[in-house]
Amino acid sequence: MDEHGYLEEFLHHERASGKAEPTLRNHRRALKIAFEWLRAHGRTEADTTAADLVGFVNTLVGRCVPDHVNQYVSAIRLYFRWLKQEELCPTDPATRLKFLHAPAKPVDSLTEAECKKLVRWATTEAPRKRFGVYRSAVLAMLLLDTGMRIGEALRLTLPDIDMLTGKILVRSTKTKDFRVVPLSPFLRKHLRRYLKRRDDKLTELGLKSDRIFIAESGGELNSDLNQHAFPYVGKAAGIRRVHPHLLRHTFATQSLLNGAPLPAVMRLGGWRKLSTVQRYTYMNDEVAAQVHAQTSPLSRL
Repeated sequence: MDEHGYLEEFLHHERASGKAEPTLRNHRRALKIAFEWLRAHGRTEADTTAADLVGFVNTLVGRCVPDHVNQYVSAIRLYFRWLKQEELCPTDPATRLKFLHAPAKPVDSLTEAECKKLVRWATTEAPRKRFGVYRSAVLAMLLLDTGMRIGEALRLTLPDIDMLTGKILVRSTKTKDFRVVPLSPFLRKHLRRYLKRRDDKLTELGLKSDRIFIAESGGELNSDLNQHAFPYVGKAAGIRRVHPHLLRHTFATQSLLNGAPLPAVMRLGGWRKLSTVQRYTYMNDEVAAQVHAQTSPLSRL
């Protein structure tokens, strides 16, 4: 055990259980700050009490927004629960540590016009760009069409896709589940073109891979690497800054606006809670104006 307790062992356990790297980075940062505060107050894991943890969290209230405070609470609860399970700590002082109430925030998403610009660029200009740009363009269309998480998309292998039926097997490490998601005929056409270019790339490099999305070097593509490519996608398409989760949000929002029932969107996107999907029913002013123009009693006259 070092000055930060069993932090590295805990993070190794969380990584092995499928937690994403951004989540692990948040846990590391939050726990280091918590450990420094506890150590300054003469505490170690073994003698930390519930009152100590409440005292630390109270130092954050007012300085951080509730969502930020809850990131600390989540990391602390997971860490001390793990300590107790591994018999490294006699009790779990974080059992009753409560999350702050955080008002639901509107979920941002691309508008229909922005989606059209993105797809137009991805299908007309991106194919003429270098392999990495084209790959990111096709990946963006896949996220937009299916609502996949970026980690799920990057783990896809060739056997996961049935191009004849247009179905794809998605494995989720977040929910420890899998689902079968259909692909639109439009996406299937462009995915075939990408796979041909991918095969040519691997042949050129003298490599083999069953991953659908690969790096320009032919190796595996991780989420951190591809996150950096998405801002370019949005800029090249002439829209706002794009990131993978924005495309997932857009899938849900646009599907609901187009009349998809909530249970269907839940299943396709791999959400488990209805309340999570209901957040995507939020409409910005532009979308609300479009709906009003189409549905208002006077607009229909």
